[in-house]
Amino acid sequence: MASPPLKESSPENLEAGKKDSSKTVFSKYYEYLPYNRHRKESVLNLLHFRETGLTNRYNDYSSSKTKWTSYTRKNPCFYTRSLCAAKFGSSILSPMMCNVNQTTEEVTNKILRPRQFEYHPSDSCLMAVGTLDGEAVILNHETGNIVSCILPYRNTSSIIGLCWLKQHPSKLLVGSDSGSLRLYDVSNNKSTVDFDDFEQLTSVHVNSSDDRCLTSGYSKKVAIYDITTGKRFQLFTEMHSEPINVAKFSNHNPNLFVTSSFDRDVKMWDSRQKPLRPCYTVSNSRGIVMVLFSHDDLYLLVSGVDNEVKQLLAVDGKIQTDFGIVSSGSGHNYTRSYYMNGRDYIISGSCEEPIIRICCAQTGRRLRDISLEGSGRGSSIFVQSLRSDPFRHFHMAVLVAYARPMSKYEIIKVNLLSSSQSDEEYQSGFNICNSYGKGG
Repeated sequence: MASPPLKESSPENLEAGKKDSSKTVFSKYYEYLPYNRHRKESVLNLLHFRETGLTNRYNDYSSSKTKWTSYTRKNPCFYTRSLCAAKFGSSILSPMMCNVNQTTEEVTNKILRPRQFEYHPSDSCLMAVGTLDGEAVILNHETGNIVSCILPYRNTSSIIGLCWLKQHPSKLLVGSDSGSLRLYDVSNNKSTVDFDDFEQLTSVHVNSSDDRCLTSGYSKKVAIYDITTGKRFQLFTEMHSEPINVAKFSNHNPNLFVTSSFDRDVKMWDSRQKPLRPCYTVSNSRGIVMVLFSHDDLYLLVSGVDNEVKQLLAVDGKIQTDFGIVSSGSGHNYTRSYYMNGRDYIISGSCEEPIIRICCAQTGRRLRDISLEGSGRGSSIFVQSLRSDPFRHFHMAVLVAYARPMSKYEIIKVNLLSSSQSDEEYQSGFNICNSYGKGG
């Protein structure tokens, strides 16, 4: 059989073919800009279009004008997302970073040693910070001012669990590694409820109706408490074969909760049923560090040891997205992941790596990797935990730890929509401590 004739290709055609192939590969695994925008846009042009409905006459957007006009009338999120993509594109090299510890020390002369933190659910300026000294500090993270400080209770050594009540935003649930659990009113720093202790506590969470709280720890037990009395309402034992690091209530159903364990299983439960059998079980290939619901309860975000991050359908546990983050090969590289911009993106970091990874929650494509290295101190910096800012798109805070020159924790705020103008703005302060698998 005769071979088909070979076609002659010019160097230009070969080069064009390589470019097309590389673009196809890139678009399969990566996002160039947020929300699938394919080119950088001018913020001024977007604002001009928003106000007038007309594109800037100095730019040729005729190909996208019709699409913009029809789409914007249907989608109220269009301008927010487009402006975010434009700002993100202009700050692509070095996002703005701010050291919360340093700002607070400069303003108040108080040295924070953070171990856990949570943004306030309704006040965009406030953040609760649990410290290694057993304090719970209510901080204005914009100015560095300390609003209030809850002093250590009994033999409390480190605050490892924090949760704001949703319907009573002045109340904060505080759990320590010694097992103590208390509800405080931060408006007067008084404890309103003392709970029965929970040994080896690593996680606390309050349900959507603010009448129950859920605890788990470095054991096989999960407890549900009555928020009003502090009495243990239910105690579940042997729910998993290994410690249950994190348990979370649903954001909208006060009875549903999910558990994650180092036995590699995620389990969905209904507190109205006897805890003999979960609603379903999903198994992972590695131990699971944490799990949480998306804000609308449609999905579960599961973080396994060493970058095994997946999104599941909450209704049945089927895998919706595997983010395909490369593992480091370490069995102690504890990974934590959270949603950002509602549930548009996820942010993920691991305790033996200095990288924050940002991925599209629906496609799994990587938007950006943010390195926390480069402070000039020669320190090894690692991600201990992180949270997205619930009020600001593409903003987050990261709890970091440094190995050298001295072990220490710090909270770094990251603004992906602004660039640092100098190395000084990069904040020379990042520093870190030993890595732990406890808590979220």
